Amino acid sequence: MNFEVGSSLAFARTCRLGDLLDFRNDIVHPKDKPSGGSIFVGLEHVERDTGIRIGAERIDLSKLTGRRARFRAGDIVYGYLRPYLNKVWIAEFDGICSVDQYVFVARPQVDRNYIARFLRSAEFLKTAPIDSTPGQLPRIRSGEIAKTPISLPPLAEQRRIAAMLDKADELRRKRMRMLDLLAELARSFADKCLFSERAIELGELIAEGPTNGLYKPSSVYGDGVPILRINNFYDGEIVDISALKRLRITDVELSRFRLSVGDIVINRVNSLEYLGKSALVKALTEPTVYESNMMRFSIEKSVMLPEVCIALLQTHHTREQILSRAKNAVNQSSINQTDVRALSLPIPAMVDQKRFVAALKLNETFRSNVLNTHRKAEELFLSLQHRAFSGQL
Repeated sequence: MNFEVGSSLAFARTCRLGDLLDFRNDIVHPKDKPSGGSIFVGLEHVERDTGIRIGAERIDLSKLTGRRARFRAGDIVYGYLRPYLNKVWIAEFDGICSVDQYVFVARPQVDRNYIARFLRSAEFLKTAPIDSTPGQLPRIRSGEIAKTPISLPPLAEQRRIAAMLDKADELRRKRMRMLDLLAELARSFADKCLFSERAIELGELIAEGPTNGLYKPSSVYGDGVPILRINNFYDGEIVDISALKRLRITDVELSRFRLSVGDIVINRVNSLEYLGKSALVKALTEPTVYESNMMRFSIEKSVMLPEVCIALLQTHHTREQILSRAKNAVNQSSINQTDVRALSLPIPAMVDQKRFVAALKLNETFRSNVLNTHRKAEELFLSLQHRAFSGQL
């Protein structure tokens, strides 16, 4: 039977995810003395939002130091720690994963891709209860996933909807790849224009700072002054200054933690993969502050241009320095102000710095055009996703 767009509402029924998925509770434990090899896929090996595996690690089971969960080809592997990252992967082979991922087996009456797409959707994140216990990273329990309602059309319709979302997602990913290529081009500019045999510690360049940001309880959020948070910047740039959350603070706090154009912020506490990510504050539309898990500093512009400094902070060389200084604890790592001041950066001639900034501005013009197209593709995908899981496709 062929279904027209909008016809699934009449055929769909609402059920719980627990009626459609079985939890695979197959744990590999060092005390059981496992042997042989296996392929390990951790949260770091799954791309956020897309369900694409971007890595894996072959390991010797006899050398395991902690528990691992076993998955089989076709299983849905769901990262329940920081669920907003949407790390949901359909296994392509048998292997093991970290125990901060759930392994689900789809029952015969459902299409596993349809379920995986739902688990990545905004509808799921809105509906499913997520535990945000103070002192712990956000997480979701398997029992809460099982209770979450889902609109379930017939199997053929599930496959049609999943295929439609696949195509829309592919368009979105192509735009994202173009943005990645332009970012790679900017890094290439940095390698060519910013080479110097002379190096200097970042602390010698800093005019003010670094200083840690503002901590406030969730009860004061909702209105007031915008606050820059770690999820608002990537690859050296603030993503959308208009989308910042707001909170109520005193005039003294505003004066102490207020950002200025030209400031650089750097993440000081996060998971290891995001530790040390940084951004340049290029523009502000109103007084804005920054949160406690980052630091802020400004640099002497007569010695190094801010655009050059932020580019150097994105390089592999700087990243290695940050990782070498990281203090690792359960679920998070950190660096301190001394670590940041000790970062070694090349210091190119000012003429080369200015040449780099000119090339960077041209790159940003192209990037702005691609970004506008990407936003339209993103809006289309989110609209289709919403319609799909509310029975409107």
